[in-house]
Amino acid sequence: MATSRSLHCLRCARHANEGYNSVAYELARDVAGRRIDTVVAPTSRADLLAGIGRGFRELAAAGLIAREPRLVAAEAAAAAPFTAALRRPDRAVQERTRVAAKPTVAFSLGEERPCRQGLDALWRSGGTAVAVDDEAILAEQRRLAAEGLLLEPSAVGVAVARAEARTSGALVVAIDTATGLKGLVG
Repeated sequence: MATSRSLHCLRCARHANEGYNSVAYELARDVAGRRIDTVVAPTSRADLLAGIGRGFRELAAAGLIAREPRLVAAEAAAAAPFTAALRRPDRAVQERTRVAAKPTVAFSLGEERPCRQGLDALWRSGGTAVAVDDEAILAEQRRLAAEGLLLEPSAVGVAVARAEARTSGALVVAIDTATGLKGLVG
């Protein structure tokens, strides 16, 4: 039985995701003529991941892309419920997974439980989740800063996409969400 609080959360998630589907539209437009194999997004509550998944489903249903890309949830290893959940074979057990979230440099990431919307997006796309430790996150943040892109430590998405691209050789897109400037102040 759903409580009024859980119903409110479901409505909020649905509305938030409606805006995120435009990320899929923009990616499809920007790489017109090429097939995106994988999209990696930093994941906490999975609003962004679920919205992107919905956008690609809409594009495929309209015949504007041949197939939806595989989605990958990039998580900080200190709090990686999607990674833990997807290690389990049963979907019902995946939905009930809980991890003990620890502090991480990726301060905008980390939950104790995987949200259903994120699991659904991963299941539909044949996707997965990858946990990255703080050392690798900071190394990627420094590498990106040296290239002129200053991101907060949620650069976990780029770290995972780099590894995916090396192993698959296909077109892998990394989504990252916030500037590193706020970490420099104060």
